[in-house]
Amino acid sequence: MAKVLFSSWNNEIIDERKKDPAERIDLAGLKLPEELDGAPLKAFVGWAGLVIADPQVNIVEALSRYFAAVQEESCGRCVPCRVGTRVLADRLAKLVRGEGTAMDLTMLERLAVMIKESSLCELGQSSPVPLLHALEHFREDFEACLDSPKPAGDNGLTYRSILTAPCRNGCPAHVDIPMYLGMIGAGNFEASLAVIREKTPLAGVLGRVCVHPCEENCRRQPLDEALSIRVLKRFVADFELQNTPAPVPAVKLDKEKVAVIGAGPAGLNAAYVLAQKGYRVTIFEALPVAGGMLAVGIPSYRLPWDILNFEVDLVKSLGVEIRLNTRIGKEVTFDQLRSEGYAAILVATGLHESASMRVEGEDAGYKGFIPGVEYLRRVNLEEEQELGRRAAIIGGGNVAMDCARSSLRLGIEEVYLVYRRSRVEMPANEAEIVAAEEEGVQFHLLANPKRILAEDGRVVGMECIRMELGEPDSSGRRRPVPVEGSEFILDVDMIIPAIGQVPDLSFLPEDGSVELTERGVVQADALTMATTAPGVFAAGDAVLGARTVIEAIASANKAADAIDSYLRSGKNEAAPATIMENLIEQVGVYNPDEKPPLMGNRPRQEEGCLPAAERIKGFGEAELGFDGPPTALQEAERCAACLRLGLAVV
Repeated sequence: MAKVLFSSWNNEIIDERKKDPAERIDLAGLKLPEELDGAPLKAFVGWAGLVIADPQVNIVEALSRYFAAVQEESCGRCVPCRVGTRVLADRLAKLVRGEGTAMDLTMLERLAVMIKESSLCELGQSSPVPLLHALEHFREDFEACLDSPKPAGDNGLTYRSILTAPCRNGCPAHVDIPMYLGMIGAGNFEASLAVIREKTPLAGVLGRVCVHPCEENCRRQPLDEALSIRVLKRFVADFELQNTPAPVPAVKLDKEKVAVIGAGPAGLNAAYVLAQKGYRVTIFEALPVAGGMLAVGIPSYRLPWDILNFEVDLVKSLGVEIRLNTRIGKEVTFDQLRSEGYAAILVATGLHESASMRVEGEDAGYKGFIPGVEYLRRVNLEEEQELGRRAAIIGGGNVAMDCARSSLRLGIEEVYLVYRRSRVEMPANEAEIVAAEEEGVQFHLLANPKRILAEDGRVVGMECIRMELGEPDSSGRRRPVPVEGSEFILDVDMIIPAIGQVPDLSFLPEDGSVELTERGVVQADALTMATTAPGVFAAGDAVLGARTVIEAIASANKAADAIDSYLRSGKNEAAPATIMENLIEQVGVYNPDEKPPLMGNRPRQEEGCLPAAERIKGFGEAELGFDGPPTALQEAERCAACLRLGLAVV
């Protein structure tokens, strides 16, 4: 077990240098892994201090490398950071060479304080922190470098750096949010969109349906409000459509064939990345349309078809072939893919089956009973279905909200949402819950279905029971417990359960080479998305379970990089950036208790939205984005560019 020798992280001093190694705290106690890419983690230097695990680490050398990395990332917009950190890097390099003087030490300390207090962005403000901590607690290491006839050297260690930010760290796909917001603030919308498309072609999609975990990490929250990062992403995507779309750069497809099963967000994103690397990608899609749940699971009032189709076409323009109406296991078998020369296979099929409620009458085939996933698929594909007058939607997630809000738009007179916990525990996005309430969905909270009532084979009602919240369950939410004798009847003629989704993985090889987890999803490595079968990878909900679009995209990017590694070297290896991002995820970048030195009272710009009475008249887009460039510029300028640099020593 790796131990901490010294830590000053977040100004909490842990000095174990005089303790017996067995008595020192573990690295895990500081949320640091023991290894990085198979090598022991010896030290971590970053925005909040330094952590040393190996006495062989030369502090001065590590800081010299750290400030060299800071220099590569400094934008040059302010002198203290750009010039000041260059002087720090030069002086530290001088000390490492054994050429330093006592004046250099004095200069380092004074300059570090000046840079920290006068830089305009977080990179300049935070990068001096580990140096100041080191000068205070490892002074003798610096003094040992003065007029030394022998350079300090680095003991053969490896140094790996990464630039991050709280918002970027909060994004599962680690989109460079400060960069694209900065481009918007500078009025360069095309360049901003190009930054987003380094990670995904689905900028317009994410600009509408992303649950934006990045905003939960925004450091403006203690001062006023988080930046509207999602809507700014939508703005640059829409700006392109309203003007002349940039031509897609041509790629040379001269590498192996890769099969992708599923044209949802994971499949599309993986194909996009692989095609840019030169691979010949074919996507096999069972549905008559591309997009997966984006196409058949999200109503068009949230995600218009033209937006999705434009971004699907971006993927196809790279030479990716999408074969619709082609179900693996039916039209084409899994083994056929292998025999037809596909050097790697990615399983990205999503969750297109509904979980069971396990209530009486659910499997009786009553008219008026339809699972939520199937219901939304019929709505989105504009298939005919018999509707009732009063519908009960079961569940509290985003699928339940989509079913409820779609029902109102279809003309169903009364729509009830039945959820077994309270509003606080609802997993749906808060904005979706509010929109449903505004539009007239009637919530029955702390209630659960018990029995489906039917006459002549048709739903005529649902018996429910009141619930109360007990002790927390495995999800961390309080467990709902039935209240004895509290049954009541809900008068409905449609019941639409939306309590969860499960995968259909019956197409996988019968030999069991692709193993599943206890949850029934594909077992895959967290960093490479490699399954237990050679050359087979998995991404999206097929391996993650019911998660978000941005999480599906993140897993697809990992899989694409690992497929590239596998086809080049025969090894499933994560990309270096993925390894460092995984390290940073464990460390954590956003500190909710931090009081940032930013200007407050700059209100968030909100996107336009149709009034509820207008929204429910049809499936036209409900949210309208920003009203123009001035609003987008004003919002982007609220970004404080909270850049932070981390350096791992292995």
